Amino acid sequence: MKRIKCIYLLMAALITLSSCKDSDADTTLYNDAAITGFYLGTMKRNVDGVTKTFAGSNYPFRISQVAELTPTGKWVRTIENADSLPKGTDVKRVVCNITTRNNGLVVIQDVGSDTLRYYNASDSIDFSQTRRFVVMPSDGSTSNTQYDIKVNVHREKGDSLQWHLVDEPMPTAETLPAGIKVMLGKNYSGTEMYALSDDDKLMVSKDNGSTWTQDCPDYDATDPDNNSDMLPLTNLALVSYPMDYSIYTDYVLLVGTSPKNANRSVVWRKIVDYEEGAPEGKWTYIERDDAEPYNLPIMTSLNIIRYDESVLAFGGDYSTIYQSRDNGITWKTTSLYKMPADFDKTATGIKVTTDSENNIRIFCYGTNKVWKGRVNRLGWDSNWLWYE
Repeated sequence: MKRIKCIYLLMAALITLSSCKDSDADTTLYNDAAITGFYLGTMKRNVDGVTKTFAGSNYPFRISQVAELTPTGKWVRTIENADSLPKGTDVKRVVCNITTRNNGLVVIQDVGSDTLRYYNASDSIDFSQTRRFVVMPSDGSTSNTQYDIKVNVHREKGDSLQWHLVDEPMPTAETLPAGIKVMLGKNYSGTEMYALSDDDKLMVSKDNGSTWTQDCPDYDATDPDNNSDMLPLTNLALVSYPMDYSIYTDYVLLVGTSPKNANRSVVWRKIVDYEEGAPEGKWTYIERDDAEPYNLPIMTSLNIIRYDESVLAFGGDYSTIYQSRDNGITWKTTSLYKMPADFDKTATGIKVTTDSENNIRIFCYGTNKVWKGRVNRLGWDSNWLWYE
């Protein structure tokens, strides 16, 4: 408490000196103060034994100007970063910049005591635990505003996919409509449903499966633009997602094995525009040369999903996951997407799904095992309210 009084006395002395120095100048003093900005400087991070630096200013902090009553009976506001700093960041020696309203004076409370000391923008501060900052008004009054500042750091690597077995039921088999042998799925908006008929026609239903019509014309050798002979008929997988540039447009991707190509999987796409007056979408074959790199190989029990702004392909011998970042044109393996290390390859088939929390599930037929995984950063909370 003595230290606080000394600070107030010093402020009063500075104000008096300022008045004596220029008695003709008007000095505006305020009886309120607040922190209006909190920014981190250059941060250090240990990555596999190597120290790297990054700009802490890229991680914004939210400032809640709504005070809450603490167990010690003080009304305290909070400041913390919306997106946690990467794993391995050193927060014991942090240089930060603080801005205030009305030229408020900022002091910091020592850990484990009531001692206050001046905040200096060039000093490093230990943020390994929440720190208490106090802002004092420029008029020297005893009213002050207190903030608890917390610097969050992730405890796990963002780009890491962890798999674990879960005790969940296997999906039930769906009932097929008459004349349909494979149900493929729907477009993202649910306005169209796709299937393969008993006579190997690509079909569409626009009334949720009540009626079906052929969605891709039969092959015509006299038409140079007709590629229907390249339609996949086995190992079929379909996924749909909204187009980036239009809220009324879905991208539908169909992948599988064509009897006309034994070297790679074939990829077709359809753009569905469901805005009133829009033209009917048509299936288009994505032509690729067999010798081109990054073709998707033929994969039995093929499954494709939309995940993290890309498309992932599962199947084959269950040893590899392929990723496409260009809507199915090229497919590559990555260090991030790997099958579970203990995956039982005696599975007779798989079904891969995603949910609203970015979890991937691999349902294994024959073994009845269910694997669940998620890229860590896709599970981090990003729903923050911002206050000024």
